[in-house]
Order: sequence, then C-alpha cells, then structure tokens
Amino acid sequence: MVTRDAGTSFFGVTPLARVPVLQDGDITIADTRDICGHFDQVTDRKRWLVPETPQTRLDRNIATGFLDGVAVWLRENARPESARSAQVMQYEQFRAKNAMRWFETREIHTRFDFSALTLVCALDIATSRGMGNWANIAPQVCEWATAQAKRNAFWQTRPGPA
Repeated sequence: MVTRDAGTSFFGVTPLARVPVLQDGDITIADTRDICGHFDQVTDRKRWLVPETPQTRLDRNIATGFLDGVAVWLRENARPESARSAQVMQYEQFRAKNAMRWFETREIHTRFDFSALTLVCALDIATSRGMGNWANIAPQVCEWATAQAKRNAFWQTRPGPA
C-alpha cells in the first residue's frame, strides 16, 4: 500500500496515513512503541518494553535519535540535487557515525528489545538507501544487525525501494 499519496486508502486506517500501524480487532495503534507495548500486553510477557534502567533508556533515546537523523538525511536526499543542503546531509552523517561508534561500545547488540529493533530498522534503511557503510565504524553492531534483519518478520514488514 502506498502511503505518500493524497489519494491512498491508508487515510481510512489512520488520519496521518503513516506507518507503522497495527489493527487488532477494533483497536488501531499508530506508533511503534505503542505497538510493541500492545504485543507485550496480548502475549502477557515483557519482551519489547522491558523495564528500563538509565543505561537502557539512554540506548533507546540514542537509537530513536539515530533513526530521526536517518529520516532527515533521507528527506534531504530525496530533494532535487540543486535544492539539497550539503550542510544538513553532512551533519546527519556525522551524527550517525558518532552514534554508531557509541553503539559499538554498548551492550545493545546483546539483546533484542525496542531499542535494538529501532537500531536494526534504522541501520537497514540507512544502508539500503545509501547513507553510509557502517561496518568499518561498528563491526560488531553491523554483524548483529545484519543477523537480526534476516528474521522473517523483519523481511515481511521491510519498506520497499525509495
């Protein structure tokens, strides 16, 4: 389903026509974190939104910030070349490299929770859309993320080409 089209039927699902969105019976959930919380609730286990420590909260904040920076870079890259801001793109790449160096020193790649899911998704889209090659900056994280991205559920929900 195409979501970046004013005529998309996805506006019938959510007024912003943005993904992710989950429909479970009469319930519609339109936020990744809330969807993960819903999965935890319906399965009666805490996998995605595990109790946070200051360390894991920081991991989540950095992972979502990394994803936000990837989105800014992709939006800028989608503009006509003459309208792109090289300064914005370079800054977001600089921030992304710093985040990857930081993640390489953390334990995020030893678990699979909301923070890790966010990082895997952000890395996959950044790499597949040409933002950078992170393997020389964070080899452990990249090896782990590549293995996680091979999960069936990941491939079934992966965005298509730009």
